[in-house]
This record gives sequence, C-alpha cells and structure tokens, in this order.
Amino acid sequence: WEATCGKLISGVFSRRRGPELFSFLSPAFLCGNVFVISVISLVERQMTSQWMLVVLLFSTASFVQAYSCTYSWNGVIYDASPLANSTADYHFQIQTVDFWTNMCRPTVTQVCGSSSAMCQQWDPKNPLNGHASLGNASTATFNPPSIPGENGQGFTVQFTGGDKPPQQSSPRTTEIDFICDSSAGVGFPSYAGEQPALHYNFQWRSAYACAAQPPPPPPSCVGTSCGGCLANSTGQCVWCLDSGSCCSMAYCYSPCKNRVTNPQYCPAPACSAQATCAGCVGLGGCSWCLDTASCLASPANPSVCPDTVSNVTYCPKGEHKDFKASKIPAGKHVKVVN
Repeated sequence: WEATCGKLISGVFSRRRGPELFSFLSPAFLCGNVFVISVISLVERQMTSQWMLVVLLFSTASFVQAYSCTYSWNGVIYDASPLANSTADYHFQIQTVDFWTNMCRPTVTQVCGSSSAMCQQWDPKNPLNGHASLGNASTATFNPPSIPGENGQGFTVQFTGGDKPPQQSSPRTTEIDFICDSSAGVGFPSYAGEQPALHYNFQWRSAYACAAQPPPPPPSCVGTSCGGCLANSTGQCVWCLDSGSCCSMAYCYSPCKNRVTNPQYCPAPACSAQATCAGCVGLGGCSWCLDTASCLASPANPSVCPDTVSNVTYCPKGEHKDFKASKIPAGKHVKVVN
C-alpha cells in the first residue's frame, strides 16, 4: 500500500473493557480520497468482547482549501492556476531562513500549519517557536501590478492573517508582485524585503503573470499635446513624456518610463519655441502676441502683450511682424479667447 499510495497515516483501533478504553495505532495509507487501513491480526485469549475499528473517511479536498487564481484588470484576464503545485512548494532560503510558498492553495509543507500561504522558518530545531506563517491562503487578494512587466502586465497578490509575533498586536502579511515575463516560464519567487515591519515583500517573474487572454484592442488615443491626449481618454490613455506622444495605457504604460495620466500634471508647453501663430495656438496653452510676433504661455500678461490671439482662425495672414501696424487701427486691440 505504501508503494502504491505513498502517504503513511495512522488508523485507530479501540476496545472498551468495562469503564476503560484501550486504543492501538495501526498503519494506514491515504489512497486517492480514502484512507485504507492495513490488515492486522489481533489475538487475545479469553477475550469475549469485540474489537471496534474506528475509521474516518475524508475527502482530500477537506485538507486543501484552494482559492481562485483568475484575475481581471484593465480588460486583461490573468490565470495563475498553472503555478499551483500539489506535491511540492516553492522553497528558497535567505541566509539561514527558509521560505515555502505555493499558489492557488496553501503550502504543502505543514511547518506553519495547513492554511499558510507563505511559511518562514528560522530555527528548525524549535518546532514550537522557530517558524511563522506570513499570511493565510484564504485571504488572497489580487490587485493591479505595482511593478508592471511586459506591456504593463502583471498583478499583485496580498495575504493577511499571518502569525503574530509575541507581544505584538499586528499579524504578519505578505505581498507578492507577479511581473509579466514571457521568457521566464513558471519562474520562481524571490525575497524583496520587509517593509514596513511584519509586511513581507516578494517578486515573482513568470510567463503566467502575463495575460491569459489577449488584451482588447487599444482605445483610440490621439492628441498632439498632453492636454489633448488626456482630455477624453476616460483613463485609457497616457501622455508619454519620453516620446512626446499619446498612447494606450495597456500598451505603453511600462515601456514609457516618464508618463502623465492626469491632465492636471501635464507640463507647460514650450510656447517660446514656436515661430508662427498657427504653431503657437495649436499647442494648446499658448497665445500668439501680435505686438511682438512671439508665442507666450496663456494667459499672457496684458502689461507684456495687450494684443493676443489664441485661436488659429484669427492668426495673421503672412505671419509678418508689422501685422499689427498695417492691419489693426490705432488704439484697437485684438482680444480673442477660445
């Protein structure tokens, strides 16, 4: 049986004689979903009472409380279930401290109990106080990526309800950043530090941190300026400062390191670099000064330039500097506002 089923357990044989209950342990094996008790011979002379065999049948599912490993964010569906391992944990060591973790289920190892998502052991010789659970598997919470991988893809999983240190009120917690890396295969977790105290951070580069289904087509992200790009994007577009272009968040969030997602933080346009009225007012946020034939940031200071144009319709034809003197009657100022 042990060769076939692999896992040795204990069966309980009990007999009551008068007020006393005698119990004996016998080998048993977990085979599939059923405990199989090995056959033993019990002989006792002058015994008239019957031996009672106490057998409890359990489903293996009662020992493993799995949690959902699918997650959807920004129109992308992720499925981390291939990372689940029912026979062995992901085991790694930092100096003299051992860590065990799994995905979509508690750890296989029972060092930190049967419900731990991440187990830490610093003293294997101390079975009572030499280890701690860093989070309960049943508390798994999926969130958007804090470290986006390829195409801005990935996700973060948090676990709470870990063991509390002695004389501490806060339990240990764990956060794993799953980073999309299509060349990493299953990948492996790595320790990233404890910040803040009792909050343990890990990183896991994996192909399974990438989209399980192709993301939807990118939204139409157009605009030649930061403000124009973000004006009607409904949160789906970003203005890339690196390239000076408007693109979809799902496709250029990660490759573009310097980006703007809120119009409030758009940089002031480089108005002074514009040499023509049309180019000036086309930027948005700039006004063309008729007095000096130069481009100024809006709103222009009247004491610096009383006559401004902010709509290309009213730009002077020919764009020459004597436009004001030749086309505008003396004492008449042009005040045009979009």
